[in-house]
Amino acid sequence: MSTIHIHVGQCGNQLSIPLWNNFLKWENGCQNALFTSLDGKHRSIHIDSESKVLSTIPKSFKLRDKNVIVGKRGRGTNFALGYHGLQSHGDDHLLRDSMESIRKEAERCDMYSGAVVYNSLSGGTGSGVGTRITELLRDYYPCSHILSCVVAPCASGESPLQHYNALLALHHLQIYSDAMILLNNDYYLSLLNRKQEDSTSTFQHHVSFRDVNEIMACNLCGVFLPTNALSVYKDTYKSTGQEPWELIRSITPIPSSKFIFLTQYASAKLSWEAIISRLLSTFPRYKQSGSPNSCLAAAAVGRGDQDNTFASTMQASLEKKIRKVANFVDWNPYPLDYWSAKNNYIGARNSSQLTLAANTSGVQDYLEHVRYQSQLKLESGAYVHWYHRYGVSQELFLESIESLQRVIDSYTELTKSSFYS
Repeated sequence: MSTIHIHVGQCGNQLSIPLWNNFLKWENGCQNALFTSLDGKHRSIHIDSESKVLSTIPKSFKLRDKNVIVGKRGRGTNFALGYHGLQSHGDDHLLRDSMESIRKEAERCDMYSGAVVYNSLSGGTGSGVGTRITELLRDYYPCSHILSCVVAPCASGESPLQHYNALLALHHLQIYSDAMILLNNDYYLSLLNRKQEDSTSTFQHHVSFRDVNEIMACNLCGVFLPTNALSVYKDTYKSTGQEPWELIRSITPIPSSKFIFLTQYASAKLSWEAIISRLLSTFPRYKQSGSPNSCLAAAAVGRGDQDNTFASTMQASLEKKIRKVANFVDWNPYPLDYWSAKNNYIGARNSSQLTLAANTSGVQDYLEHVRYQSQLKLESGAYVHWYHRYGVSQELFLESIESLQRVIDSYTELTKSSFYS
């Protein structure tokens, strides 16, 4: 199977740099061209309304010229402007050129299976253009998968419009995506700051968004890179590249609750038992209100399993530890899947790495925050005219708030202990 990776906006393209460095590292290590075409070109599309970030993509990346699509002006951190475009200003080529590049890239695939779309929820290009492309992908390729990797902005505020943008984008993605991996800036910043505090090094550097992109890319590679468990041949990497789609099948089969949370821990010295203990210490067990989170389903991916002990250790002790912390719903008889890979190409040499992907009710805190802040601004009429000007109506705002509330209610209903009793 072949997957196209579509990077939209400033955030999506900044994330593409560490992500593709890891993809290429895996390909070089395995001598297997899973992420590139037969001619060595990346199977990726890079889209932005301005050229600034795209110009920072390393020259070593083998991108097709027509797969790098640049607009003539920004989208003003406005979902409406990104979604509906600037046709009156002669900048209507962004979506047209993007879909044409995607079409040609899909035709180069031996068997096109779907697209992974990377974008931010806060920016105008990321939220607006990214959402519109996802909608068109569903229109043009109705039988193919769409996995959205969306970056949530810091709660402290990156833009006064971020809640509106996130609200409108999440409403559309809920309709058109098969699943959403929610990458929360605040969560990964807290992990990096915690790592700084625990470090014994005398040198402490300021945690930057480049560091955040690095850790997000590592988490994504933890579930996207091929595993021996899903390979055609057991002891080789004859993978069909189905890992992203297995996530959808095993973790988010219910359309009303399709959010995936990622956390990861790696070490060259610790055992699998010690690694899982460190990883679970970062798992969000409780909501902000203090009530416990529940997990619908999860997948644990162990990499660096040189001695083939991951599966047996999972069965003996790790699965029990994960079940205790994740608090799985009682109506799912098989809530935990686990895969393994002999080598860990994205970590330190000879290191072992464990990535946990979970569909947890912890997402309700973020969704409720977006819904509440958007409704508060909407009731006071703040910034609404900026969206009306570019085609977003009051009705769409209200529909989006209702849509988010339905998702929140769905998680509440699904995590009731008596749901299927």
